[in-house]
Amino acid sequence: MKQKSIVDYKVQITIAALLVTALFVVREYFYGGVITHHLLADQEMPGASNWWGLLTIPVLTWVMLFFIERRQNKAKEPEQNPKKENSKVIRRFLLALCLGTLFSVLWEFRLEEILQYLILLPVVIAFFVRVHWPECLLGFVIGMMYAFGGILPILVGVVLMILTFVAYKVVRGSVLYVISKLK
Repeated sequence: MKQKSIVDYKVQITIAALLVTALFVVREYFYGGVITHHLLADQEMPGASNWWGLLTIPVLTWVMLFFIERRQNKAKEPEQNPKKENSKVIRRFLLALCLGTLFSVLWEFRLEEILQYLILLPVVIAFFVRVHWPECLLGFVIGMMYAFGGILPILVGVVLMILTFVAYKVVRGSVLYVISKLK
């Protein structure tokens, strides 16, 4: 029997993301009301209710799984090991989930002064390894969902993905090119 890829469970994973989001929203609803987050934490700026997470998180999950599936289908080896690929995807997801959760914890404990520096950690890591994977964005967003809802983490995550892409492809690539020419 052929080992299934993680993307063969797209529907189940998307439903799980919806349920996790629903748990957060229902908890908020019964403990003081569903929170509306404002850009830059400024009440004068536009806000987004955490109710939107019931739509954005499942859609993000589905789209990220689509990109993971597309990457796996483009793989050079026709007989790649799905178990090994699944473990890589899950590891990246869990590491990004931990980072997003750390950011949420720092915010909840009012440690913004640490958070303002730590938010650039993915960009620094991107100078050494690729971190602009779809599973990283998904894990990061779900980790931040507790403190920031279902909209702001996506915005922050996409900006960080763009920055990590530039750091990895452009800056790192340029440095490696210059080093190769100096040899």
